[in-house]
Amino acid sequence: MSSQHDEAPARDHASAPVGPDQAVKAVFRRGGPVVLWWLWVAFAVFNFLDVAVRDRDYFSFELTAGLLAVTAVAYACGLRPRVVADDDAVYVYNPYREHLVGWGGVNGVFLGDSVEITCARPSPKDGKTIYCWALYSGRRSRRRGQLRSERHEARVTGRTAAEISELRQPDPVKLMAAELGRRSTAAKQRGAPPATLESRWAWQPVAFLLVPAAALLALVLAR
Repeated sequence: MSSQHDEAPARDHASAPVGPDQAVKAVFRRGGPVVLWWLWVAFAVFNFLDVAVRDRDYFSFELTAGLLAVTAVAYACGLRPRVVADDDAVYVYNPYREHLVGWGGVNGVFLGDSVEITCARPSPKDGKTIYCWALYSGRRSRRRGQLRSERHEARVTGRTAAEISELRQPDPVKLMAAELGRRSTAAKQRGAPPATLESRWAWQPVAFLLVPAAALLALVLAR
């Protein structure tokens, strides 16, 4: 990740990972990976029905194990990642890691190549930056896309680049970073207690990957 940031208004309790309370909460994620997940599911189901169910030979078992392994990766990288914020804490669900920090432990919310949350950790550890997989937005590609769009719109409308920039809707990931910052500030103003980052491995998606991958390896070696 780059060290340069667009800072969003910053903000911060803690309880055990992972699973937000039923308090008012918001879920932050991009729509594209979710769409790709469902496209992959449709592709995998079609291939399973077309080959595995119809043929029922040794290759069909290998194909099924391979489809399940890739589906596990698609789930971990596409559907699972999200950031959940409630009144007390922010929960970051990355593909194979889960992070929880109460608002009192959030030192800042930034937008770099993804939304980045700087958090306090138990002494004597230094603070740590959590990169939100679900809110990736590459800085260079974001800027290139914006410039291309502004040039095209300038040719079509005759407006200047400055005028187009003022009228353009803000980047959705930037808006999400700003909302997380606003929630952090509001929680601190309410007197959010001190907190530190809690992280753990997400064993469910790990198991979803390892089981079919091990089955596929065993089938290949048994040939």
